[in-house]
Amino acid sequence: MKKVYGIFVIIVFIPLIMLADSAKTLFDTANDYYAKGDYEMTISLCDSMIKNNVESAAIYYNLGNAWFKLDDVPKAIYYYEKAKKLEPNNEDINYNLKIANTKIADRIEPVPEFFLKTWWKKLVYSLNEKQWTIVNIGVYIVFLLFLIIFFVAKSISAKKTAFVFSIIFMVLSILSGLIGYNSYKLKTTHNTAIIFTPTVNVKSAPDEGSSTLFILHQGSKVQLLENTSTWEKIKIANGSEGWVQKDDFEMI
Repeated sequence: MKKVYGIFVIIVFIPLIMLADSAKTLFDTANDYYAKGDYEMTISLCDSMIKNNVESAAIYYNLGNAWFKLDDVPKAIYYYEKAKKLEPNNEDINYNLKIANTKIADRIEPVPEFFLKTWWKKLVYSLNEKQWTIVNIGVYIVFLLFLIIFFVAKSISAKKTAFVFSIIFMVLSILSGLIGYNSYKLKTTHNTAIIFTPTVNVKSAPDEGSSTLFILHQGSKVQLLENTSTWEKIKIANGSEGWVQKDDFEMI
C-alpha cells in the first residue's frame, strides 16, 4: 500500500512541483530581462507563462510595466487592469494604472457612487476570495462551538449567552460567505474591456449606419452589457451607453 501511495505521489505531485519551479525560473528570468531593458523578451516570457496557465497579478503587472516602457499605453492599461482584478488593493498596481490612465485621450468623469455600494466594494476588496473563505470557515467553526455550548450547558445564563453568540456568528458566517462569493465573482466575471482601436465611433444601435453617440479612444475602459454576433453594447464610467464592434476592444 505504501508503495502504491509513493507511486501516486510521484505521478501527481512531482510534475506539479516541477511546473511551479519552472514558472518561478521563467518569472525570475523575465525580471532579469526587464532590469536589462529588454522589454520584448520580458513580454515573451510572461506570455509563455500565461499560455501555460500560470496566472498571477505579478505576471500581469510585469506585462503592464513592459508595455508601458514600450509606449503601448492601451496594452499597459489592459494588463494593469488584469493584475488589479487579482489584487485590487495592490498599491503599486493601482499607482501605475493611475499613471497610465493619464496618458490616454479620454477624460471620463465617473458617476458618483452610492456610499453603501462604495462601502461594500471596499469590504469585498479588503481580502481576496481565498482569505474570505478562511474567514468564513473560522467564523462557522466558532458558530458551531457556541451551538454545542448552548446544548450542553447546564445553567440558563450560559445557554442564553451561547445562544446570542451563536446567532451573531451565524450571521457573520453568512455575511463572510456572501462577501467571499462576491470576491470570487469579481475575479472570474469578464464584463469589462479596454478599447484598442485608436478611435471608435460608439453607435446608437448595432449597425454601422446608425448615428454616432460619442467617440472613444484606445485605452478607455468600458463595461460590457449585451452583445450580438459582431457588436457589443457598452457603458462608460459617466453612464453613457452605446454599441461598438467586438474587434474594437479586448476583454479584461
